[in-house]
Amino acid sequence: MTHTSLIAAALVAGFTFAPATASAQDPRAVTTIGSDANIRRCSEAVVAGDSSDRTVEECTRALNYRRIDRATQLQLLINRGVTHMRRGENEPAIADFDEVIRIDRRQAEAHLNRGAVLVQMRQHGPAIAAITEALGLGVREPHKAYFNRGAAREALGDLRGAYEDYSTALEIQPDWGPASAELARFARTRRDHLATVLNEPTP
Repeated sequence: MTHTSLIAAALVAGFTFAPATASAQDPRAVTTIGSDANIRRCSEAVVAGDSSDRTVEECTRALNYRRIDRATQLQLLINRGVTHMRRGENEPAIADFDEVIRIDRRQAEAHLNRGAVLVQMRQHGPAIAAITEALGLGVREPHKAYFNRGAAREALGDLRGAYEDYSTALEIQPDWGPASAELARFARTRRDHLATVLNEPTP
């Protein structure tokens, strides 16, 4: 696995959500308000990683159900946005996350997922801003936020910032594979550079 594909895999895998049994008071949690089965099917499909057309359709039908509360609406938008992101449909994903933020700017997970999409779109400056905002608001899995921000910083040539973010991710989640791999790559690159310098002939 190349460095680029590792980051892409981490971005896609990094944003799953609480199951339907989570508290309805938590806007990050999938809820099952009302009698619309599409709400349950949407949440279950997203947690299972199903990014098929059917998942998008079920989330959309659930959003059109008139009796959902605001917390459910926000979660359904995030779920549909994540599904679009997994499908590589960046613009619809951004639109869903932007709608969540328009309704409630303090939705950390929406900012975080928006940042992930921007990384996929190679808009690394705006991605860093979005992920930093998410970290400030408090995200459920901050180690993945730091990892993705590190990827964006590295793409912009900020190697020190990237190293610090990868290190922070590993401090939060020890033995986490993606962050360990990136730090090992940094160490290997540094050793290779030092070896090259030492082997250069003296002028």
